[in-house]
Order: sequence, then structure tokens, then C-alpha cells
Amino acid sequence: MDERPSRRPRTPRRPPPRPPVRARRQPQPASPRARIVALAALGAGVVLILAVAAIVLLGGGGDDDSPSKRLDAYLADWSRGDDATAAQLTTAPARAATALRDNRSGLDGARLTAAVVGDVREQGDRASARVRMTWQVPEIGRWSYVTRVGLRDTPDDGWRVRWAPTVVHPGLDADSRLGTVRAAQRRGRILDREGAALVEARDVKRVGVIAGEIRDPAATAQAIADAVEIDPRPFEAAIRNGGKQQFVEAITLRPEDYDAIEGTIAAIPGAKVLDATAELAPTRGFGRALLGDVRELSAEQLRRLGGSYAVGDVGGQWGLEAAFERELAGTPSRTIVTRVNGTPSEELLARRGVAGRDLRTTLDGDVQAAAEQALGALDDTQRAALVAVQPSSGDVLGVANRPIDDSFNRAFDGQYPPGSTFKVVTTEALLEGRVVTPETTVDCPTTIDVGGRSFKNFEGGGGGEEPFADAFAESCNTAFVSLADRLDPDALTTAGRLFGLGERIDLPVPAYGGQVPRPRDLTATAAAMIGQDRILASPLGMAGVIATVADGSWRAPRLVAEDPRSDGTPLDGAIVDQLRDLTRQVVTSGTGTALVYLSGEPHGKSGTAEYGSGDPPPTHAWFIASRDDVAVAVLVEGGRAGGEIAAPIAEDFFSAIDAGTTPETLAASETSTG
Repeated sequence: MDERPSRRPRTPRRPPPRPPVRARRQPQPASPRARIVALAALGAGVVLILAVAAIVLLGGGGDDDSPSKRLDAYLADWSRGDDATAAQLTTAPARAATALRDNRSGLDGARLTAAVVGDVREQGDRASARVRMTWQVPEIGRWSYVTRVGLRDTPDDGWRVRWAPTVVHPGLDADSRLGTVRAAQRRGRILDREGAALVEARDVKRVGVIAGEIRDPAATAQAIADAVEIDPRPFEAAIRNGGKQQFVEAITLRPEDYDAIEGTIAAIPGAKVLDATAELAPTRGFGRALLGDVRELSAEQLRRLGGSYAVGDVGGQWGLEAAFERELAGTPSRTIVTRVNGTPSEELLARRGVAGRDLRTTLDGDVQAAAEQALGALDDTQRAALVAVQPSSGDVLGVANRPIDDSFNRAFDGQYPPGSTFKVVTTEALLEGRVVTPETTVDCPTTIDVGGRSFKNFEGGGGGEEPFADAFAESCNTAFVSLADRLDPDALTTAGRLFGLGERIDLPVPAYGGQVPRPRDLTATAAAMIGQDRILASPLGMAGVIATVADGSWRAPRLVAEDPRSDGTPLDGAIVDQLRDLTRQVVTSGTGTALVYLSGEPHGKSGTAEYGSGDPPPTHAWFIASRDDVAVAVLVEGGRAGGEIAAPIAEDFFSAIDAGTTPETLAASETSTG
């Protein structure tokens, strides 16, 4: 504890006397001149304060004009996507603006997040910092790296980012920028049930021109269009809009098709032919409506498929190629690169693509070839379909459609009255209801009237009584119509479902399951007995009908090998035996004798189905048949009679199988006859 010296007591002082109070003089009002001077001084002070504040805010001086603050502002603008504003904070705004824009564009419009790593190092009028650039590149994802950014304190503008290409990436210089490279993967093949390729890359010829070499686009387009039979107008427009070195394609041809017009094309000034490959089946028409086609995608298709596709990509247009587009196409590989004068140079980041996956179907290549050959004799404009299935599994074995150039798969998705082929279903209902047996005598008059509507026979004769089995074999309409009042109103609908008609068909391409609605009255029932009224079916559905007779149970059609199988309700065994005898008699002595000389024991049923209006109305020709474990339905639109028109095609189909027709022999035969 410190000791302090003692103090002497202080004597209190008297306060000094107050001065006498004087009267205050009132202030005089300032003169106008004085007031003006004062206000001017005040205004100047405010302006000075604002100017100083502006300098501070803009970084031209004060504590905020630091390299750290300026770099943060630059990176914030660049990360926000405002390349132009960011460029103004550099020592070379014009060059920086171009580089920032081009590099972002080269990365497909990528989003950037840029942030300083560590401290900004300042030394005199220079500074630098390490900056992490993190890009989100479309279809590639996150890409991050560190670069060094320099700054300089300029006399007029304060701290500025010292512009150099390395500000964007350490590997860039004045001649390079960032970019991406995209490479499509090998497209998957469509395979048959044994793994043989139905659709794969095959040699083609691309016929077209180099746009810049053509002086008269209209004349050249017309000449090539005449040779290859296309519309010249889109081709001419593409030539006019093409780049000078751009190859503008008119058409892609198979080598055998090109060979036929090679001389004509060679004589056209400016015409070019390039060798290439394309995803093709063995022949132009081979399963075309089902398998589909691969072509350059339209703008609308690109929008629907999304960002993994780009202008110029090819893709499935219909059928299985379209249904399984993503699986078959795979995903492209993508690479971030430096581009030197536009050419990819150094690889900076790679994302591997996924190769297209092969699609194994239930189709049998040889059965498909037989189907195509069977329809080959039809006129090019004839609408027809043939579909073959395996009764024991429901597997679709072959699908052919005509015309070849029509992409509509009428074999699956066509909706037609089945005509007398439906008598197989009607007979099951009659046998199940014990209305008839094959031996029951029925009347087969030439015509019969039900509810004021007259019915007649198309293929059968008529005019007397005969066993039901004969009426079935001859396809006697009037015999079936005469039994209409003896069936329960729901009997045909119930029987139809046993054969798959009216069931939902779950396939990767559109397929019609058919309909057998309850008839509205007796007249409608009479028409339904012979596959008319409102009954509709596809050729696929009617192939399922005869397949049900062959196997004893309807099995849902299956098109992709890995899809599960689905079985229906088995028919009564005794009825199945009767139906087999009846359909065999059609071939041996009825309307299906076109198949009588085939090996084995083919079964069948003809059909002639009215449609539309007219007196008489036009008809479709049908024939359904089975042999061993193959069932087939043939439809010829506008055909006169099933036994006359469709049955011979079914015979040609089975004969082609017996002859060992393959996709290769089919292609060879078409080339030799082309």
C-alpha cells in the first residue's frame, strides 16, 4: 500500500464580483447578398461530400478501392452471367468481353461459380489471387479447377483485373478457348429371338451436293429429285440455306438401289455421292412398320427427347426404334477441351457415354423373311398385313405390312371386322352352349332374313341342309345366322375373351385388342355371328384366335424377349378337339384348300368381311391358319374373298418357311429381281 504525503487545508476563496449586466443588442437580419453567399457555400459542401462518397463506392479511392474488393466484384458479375459488366472491371474490356462470352458459349452456356481461394496478395500497384472456377456444364456436370488472377492499380480507374486468357483457365492463350466435344455411341441392334441382327449398321450411299458449288439450286435439285423420286422443293431450300462447304443430302440409298440410277446421278453437274452406314434391316420393307426407321431428328423430337440430344442426331421415328430410342441410342460421351482456332486440342475433362443396348425380340428372322416373301407378289399400293405368332407362348414371330412405304403397322393396330374368321369364336359359343355339335344338321339357304335384314353367303354355296361341320368348312353364313336366336346375348362377348378379343394388349408399340360388344338386338346378333355388326379385330388378334385353337389356351402376344408371359383361361378340352377337326376340314375340303398340299396338317378359316357402304358393300379378305407351332393371320384390304385372295398368301408363307427362306436369301432375291 502506497503512502501519500499529507496536505494542508485549503482556505476557501470568495467568488469574484459579477460584472454589471448590459443590455443585449438584437441581431440584424442578413442582407440578401450574404444569404446567397452562405447558401452557395453550403451547396458546395454537399457536392463535395457526395463526390467523395461516390469515389468511395466506386472503388476509386478510400478503403473500398482495394484489390480484394475489386476482384470480388469482378467474380460476382462473371458468376452472375453478366460477362459484359465483368469485362468493364478489367484492363482490356473489349477483349475480355469477347473472351468471357466465347468461353461460356463454348461450354454450352454453363453456369459459373467463382470464388477466391486464400488471400489476395498485394505488392505495390500489383496484386494476385488464386481463384477456384466451378462450372456446371450442361449434360456434363460439375467441373472445377484453380487459376491465378492478377490485378493492377491504374492511375485513372483504380484497381482492375489484369486481363489475360489465363484468367478463364490456366491452359488458354490468345488463340484458344474452352469448348465441348460430343460423340454419339454405337446404336444398339434389334435382334431376333436367336440373337441374329435384324437391324444393324449397313452400307449406304448418300446422294446430295456441296451447297457452295451449285450455281442453279433449282435446276440441280430438280434433276436429282427426278432421278431419286423425291420432292425437289425442300432439297432446293436446303441447298440455298447451306454453308459453302456443307454437304446437303437429297436421299440415302441402299447400294443396290443406287446401282440402278448410278449413271443418271453421275451425269448431273454438281451431284455428289458419299459412302456411309445407316441402321437398316436386310431389305427396305423387312418388318419396316414394326421395326421402325432411324433418321435425323426434327426440332420437335429434339425438344421432346431433351438435352442429351443435339441438332444433327438421328433417332427412331416409329416402331421399335422409337419405342426403345433411349436404350438403343445410349448416351453420348462428352469432353471438355481447349479449342485452338476452333479445332479441339487438349482434353480437360471426359465423361464416358453409355453404348446403346441391343434389343432382343421374339421375332424369328426366317419367319419374318417368309412373311415378307408371302406379301411380295402384291401390288405396291395394296394395303395388306400378315402376322405370325407361336401358339405355345404367344411370341410374335413375324410381322409384314404393305405398302412398304407406309409406316402404319396395320398388322397390330388395324381395326377391321373379322368376317367369317370370327366363326371360330362363334362355334366355341355354340358348342359350349350345346346348341350344335359338328354332326348337327343345319340349313344353309342362299339367303336368310332376320329382323328385316337379308343375309347371304359369300364363299359357301347354300341351298340345302348339311352337317354343321360342312357349313363351317364352306363358311355358310346363313347357317350361322339361323342360330342367332339360340345363343345367350352375352355368349359371343364371353367367347371372344377366351380367344383374347377384347383383352388389353400390353406391347411396346400400339396394338389393338379388338372388341366384341353385346349385340343390341336379334338382327345385330345375327350379324355378329359372322363377324360383322360392331365386332372389330386386328390381324394380330385373329392370329391369336387360331393360335388358341392350336394350343388350347390363349396366350397374350409378346414382342420383347425379356417380357413376362401371360396365359389366358384354357378352353374345354373336348371343344378344342372339335375346333381342330373343324378347322382342318376347312383346308381339306372347304374354303382353305389352297393349303391342302402343304406338309404337315395345316388348319385354317377364311373370312370375307363387309365394310363401308355400297350395294354390295366392299369386302376385306381374311385367312387364319396354323401348322405345328406357328399360327398366322392374313388380311388384304378390299380383297374379294378370303379363300380366293388371302388363303394363297398363307400358303406362300408356309411354303417359304419350308423352302428355308432367310433374310439373306430374301435380300439376294430382291436384288436380283430389282
